[in-house]
Amino acid sequence: MRRKINFIGIGVQKAGTSWLAEALNEHPEIYIHPKKEAHYFNKGKFYINKFHYEWTFKNKNEKIVGDITPAYIYEENVAEKIHKYNPDVKMIIILRDPTDRCLSQYKMEMTRGTIEENSGLWDAFSRGLPKYGPMKARGLYNNQLSRYYKYFKKEQILILQYEELQKNPANFIKKAFDFLELDNSFIPTCLSKNIKHKKDKRKEIEISDEDITKVRNFYDSFLTTES
Repeated sequence: MRRKINFIGIGVQKAGTSWLAEALNEHPEIYIHPKKEAHYFNKGKFYINKFHYEWTFKNKNEKIVGDITPAYIYEENVAEKIHKYNPDVKMIIILRDPTDRCLSQYKMEMTRGTIEENSGLWDAFSRGLPKYGPMKARGLYNNQLSRYYKYFKKEQILILQYEELQKNPANFIKKAFDFLELDNSFIPTCLSKNIKHKKDKRKEIEISDEDITKVRNFYDSFLTTES
């Protein structure tokens, strides 16, 4: 009998979730979905039912069975769907400076050709592009987290910081292991690796300093207003 998925990485996009998936998957007590991003709770049409979803996990006797899909934090109604599936699930979210996250997404979308035509970062940002997942909205973390706190206790959600992953990956992953109640002495071999999504390719995308400043000012003013 397959174990119910009891861990989900919900985001955010462009904040080290591919690295997290690899580091967790190395632990002998953890099994992460082979595609990393299962998309069951936001693209259910890919699955017949929850049993089909669970069948795609080829886990054996691992204590933790997880799905890491960054889109979950952003899309509405996902928190409710996850709660209906497993109200006791544990979740991890990695937050990143919203401006830096935005720049990384813009470069990714431009490289992949998955963003509508635009005249630069600020033009795309202010117009709410890309339409399938606007850069601006993806950086408004409080809005997204509030949907999860409506259904889950704060103790079920571990918030990590991308900046710590960059500076001290060993301590970063130790926090994740502790949260999942696993042996935290395990050291993943990928600690010093820069792991990217399989679709990501290197391409130089020019972004003006003026556009970057405008995006940063937006988030700064939003946070000031919000507090």
